[in-house]
Amino acid sequence: MDHPAPYRPERGERCAVTRPVGQRLGVASGTEYGEETFALHEDSALVMVTDGVVEGPGLALEAGLERAGTLAGAALHEGLNAEETADRVLDAAVAVDHLDDVAVLVIRRA
Repeated sequence: MDHPAPYRPERGERCAVTRPVGQRLGVASGTEYGEETFALHEDSALVMVTDGVVEGPGLALEAGLERAGTLAGAALHEGLNAEETADRVLDAAVAVDHLDDVAVLVIRRA
């Protein structure tokens, strides 16, 4: 499965980031990577997750995306840093026994 698109949790909402088509998270030999420039607003973040974080045997993709976005948005609202925000999202994935790869990348603008 292709990894989900990056999103920006702002004010508790998950805003999808439009981006060029291509691998989103990871490195694959022979893959062309496009570029996109956008601004992160103050007190916002860019969150990228692998499908294993948001999808599993007991969790549908949309529900997992909603959960990750809600957790990341709440963490930002509470003033948590990027590492603490990523930990919160990862902890939720571990709690439901996801078997696939799990990785979270958070870039936060304070």
